[in-house]
Amino acid sequence: MPLSRRHFLAGTAAVAGLSLWPIRRLLAAQLPDIIDVSGSDPEKMVNAALEAIGGIKRIVKRGDFVVLKPNAGFANPPDWGTTTHPQTVVAVAKACLNAGAKRVTIVEYPQGNVSKCLKRCGLQAALTAVPEVQVKLLGAAEDFKSVNIAKGKACKKVEVAKLVLSADVLINIPAAKAHTETTVSLGLKNAMGLIKDRAAFHTQFDLHQAIADLGHVIKPQLTIVDATRALLTNGPAGPGETVTPGRLAVGRNVTSVDAYALSLARFAQRQLSANDVKHIAFAGAAGLGEVNIAKLKVKKVQA
Repeated sequence: MPLSRRHFLAGTAAVAGLSLWPIRRLLAAQLPDIIDVSGSDPEKMVNAALEAIGGIKRIVKRGDFVVLKPNAGFANPPDWGTTTHPQTVVAVAKACLNAGAKRVTIVEYPQGNVSKCLKRCGLQAALTAVPEVQVKLLGAAEDFKSVNIAKGKACKKVEVAKLVLSADVLINIPAAKAHTETTVSLGLKNAMGLIKDRAAFHTQFDLHQAIADLGHVIKPQLTIVDATRALLTNGPAGPGETVTPGRLAVGRNVTSVDAYALSLARFAQRQLSANDVKHIAFAGAAGLGEVNIAKLKVKKVQA
């Protein structure tokens, strides 16, 4: 079996009696910024993406407490495209458990009828495959803690879910969809499902700037934009025009993943760039990630 570059470098270092730390840094620098996975099986797609970023164990260590934030906040059928594909969520949960996570919790702040959201979007049934995974539906005042946003321009303080603040790893798994007020709802927008007063973002602040500000305090270690299906119009709640791109956009930096994910479908019936979506542009200007996708190292994978 031929040696991979990874094993060659590691073996050379070991023979020479050198520390592996510089080698690990070199290998990390060679990893892509974005994994663009195509396929039809969400579990295979997730696994292919994780392999391409160097394995889930680069992100989740044994004993970690992991929080998953899908979009499961609407009591709509899966084919509406308003929520994350349940099998995508389950695949990520399985990977975290296999990596040795001591606890995996799905966190969501549902819209509308709380008791029906998980059932109608398909997640409740899908989670029977991973009974170890817990679900926390936010809403009570004690679920949140006030956090200052020192670099915030519109929003200076926000109440964030305590579970997120205490997690070792946060994995953001948004659905790919259009949004009538923010143009799209992807990774940065999905973080609003982790704060107490979402109404304030809509009524007291510039919404796009506040979403970008939130990026200073909610920083997922991995973002997986689920475009196995995509809602192109009438988001976030639908129903609207949907397509099935059969894609995942995956990366460590949520701002960069969002910028790239715009290329996966024609949201709002046109091809968007980061300049067309103010909160993504604001996040890029704030130094929260590269939004010029021409500068990103992208690896395309077929699952």
